[in-house]
Amino acid sequence: MSDARPLAKVLIVDADPAKLQALNAALTTAAYQVTSAASASFALTTLERDRPDLIVSGNRTEDMDGVEFCSIIRSDPTTHDIPFLLLSGPTRPTPWAVAQAGVDMLVAGDFVVSTVLDRISKLLRHVAPQSEPGAPPPAPPPRVTVPRAEAGARTFEGSFGVLDLTEVTQAIALGGKTGRLSLELTAGEGSLLFDSGRVVHAEFDSRTGESAFAAMVSAAQSDPEGTFRFQPSAELPAGSEARTIHRSVDQLLLSIASEIDEGRAAAGVPPPPPRT
Repeated sequence: MSDARPLAKVLIVDADPAKLQALNAALTTAAYQVTSAASASFALTTLERDRPDLIVSGNRTEDMDGVEFCSIIRSDPTTHDIPFLLLSGPTRPTPWAVAQAGVDMLVAGDFVVSTVLDRISKLLRHVAPQSEPGAPPPAPPPRVTVPRAEAGARTFEGSFGVLDLTEVTQAIALGGKTGRLSLELTAGEGSLLFDSGRVVHAEFDSRTGESAFAAMVSAAQSDPEGTFRFQPSAELPAGSEARTIHRSVDQLLLSIASEIDEGRAAAGVPPPPPRT
């Protein structure tokens, strides 16, 4: 009796037939089950009978843009937890629109099949493929999606080759989110804690507070392969009582932008105190 795991199902939606064909061929070769559609409306009609493990959408489908498509997916309780990868092309949507829609990962710039395959693999690392109807369940645990602290809470992740840290910070702040933003950079790992849209703590390279945040911003700017992941929560994680940042996000970013221009952020020099 074979104990092979079922193949992960990927739904591709894009108005460009050449992209659909290229991704279909590459994903099939990489041992994924693939379905495709040029129209988001048509794709939505297929979800009830053939739920995918991941949706990959272009910035434009035949009848709506990818951000709108993702918003519809998130608004339906039966599909809201399906991971969503947006291929925005050269014209990317604003970070705020991406975060609000619930996009899990954004790939901007030129269409490169190998890059898309890498992002698909990363998004599916938290998902166990579904079994076909009527088939016995596989030996591994059942389908598991990224843990979320509350209904509707979405992770938000990507690379600094697409969004810089200031844009990510602003998107989380505008959404009034609470949670942890984790960074993986060549220079090391870092994290930011948000409380209702305010940055309240930063850790990076044995530093804390505003100097840590300044160093992260500087490091991320020169590390396009660096990645980030925001995990929202209903309240701050246990043990995060210490608050090392007290200024607003706007004040913080303006100060850090000035420091980077002066070459101080990379050295982790703390910003001057706000004027009174």
